Amino acid sequence: MATLSTPVRIAPETSEKDIISVFEQQKLHQYSIANSSYSERRKKLKSLFNAVMKYRPQIKEAMFNDFRKHPTEVDLTEVYPVTNEIKFVLRNLRKWMSTKKVPTPISLMGSSSYVKHEAKGVVLIISPWNFPVNLTFGPLISAIAAGNCCIIKPSENTPHTSGIMKKIIGELFDPREVTLLEGGVETSTHLLKLPFNHIHFTGAPSIGKIVMTAAAKNLTSVTLELG
Repeated sequence: MATLSTPVRIAPETSEKDIISVFEQQKLHQYSIANSSYSERRKKLKSLFNAVMKYRPQIKEAMFNDFRKHPTEVDLTEVYPVTNEIKFVLRNLRKWMSTKKVPTPISLMGSSSYVKHEAKGVVLIISPWNFPVNLTFGPLISAIAAGNCCIIKPSENTPHTSGIMKKIIGELFDPREVTLLEGGVETSTHLLKLPFNHIHFTGAPSIGKIVMTAAAKNLTSVTLELG
């Protein structure tokens, strides 16, 4: 376990040019990911499960370095919620991806009706400092299950944990599908200018208002989990 003398790690801002480049690459790649099969999505989720378990000691060390979170608390509030979420999604994914036939109105007699769940496209996930792994990988699991591309922007206040998550994401995913961008307010500001298909934000209501205002300019749907 790291000691109190652990060097401070400062997450660098991501340039607007690099942000736009990643976003444009994901927009070009989104239909390929949206059309991915059940087996492909299942494989990605199982790989994320294995990576979280593999890097469990490093996650604990990183979170201790960031804000002295106890290793047992990391298991209970970060690691296990993520692995349990993946198990839940794997049990239900085939059903969620299946087309469901529904009754056809008499006015449309001669046709058939069904419900088919489709991917949103490119999703932005902005996560907070207090449960960084849980509240980053939790939304990511749902996004992967739904066939979306994702850009993740974790909190600048947990740089060691962000570094481990970035390593995991980099090992598992093509940047055209999922990428993690480090940085602070400047990086978030650049990201919120872009026309994402959906934004998932967890954090303070004051920042949630900023996110929702920015999303409205592009008619972007939002999920706000506010403290």
